Amino acid sequence: MRALRSARVEVDAAFAGTRDAATALAAAAATLEAAIAAHGEHPQLLTGLGTVACDSGEHGRARALLEQALALGSQDRHTVFNLGVALFNTGCSAQAKAAFTRAGRMTASPETWEAWFDPLAH
Repeated sequence: MRALRSARVEVDAAFAGTRDAATALAAAAATLEAAIAAHGEHPQLLTGLGTVACDSGEHGRARALLEQALALGSQDRHTVFNLGVALFNTGCSAQAKAAFTRAGRMTASPETWEAWFDPLAH
């Protein structure tokens, strides 16, 4: 999906320091929101938007988006791993651990990516 590729370019630029992180993450979110508005809720688009929300520190929003992607049938490792990140960052450590364990048994979609996560930073 072109929207996911475009969003990923913005996220990569944010973490590489080649663009202002807040601006790049906002552009990624806007791209994915527009794709969802145009094409409807799709698990991969929701996973991408949930990932960007995680990377933006909007963990409550990320959790809702990623849970929605799962409810729509996502079988993507990134959906579950990133849900673990969102859960961890909203104080739900037991649920996060279960999500990380589940994600470890899944296959990742090449269209999506992992949210940034440093468990030692918490």
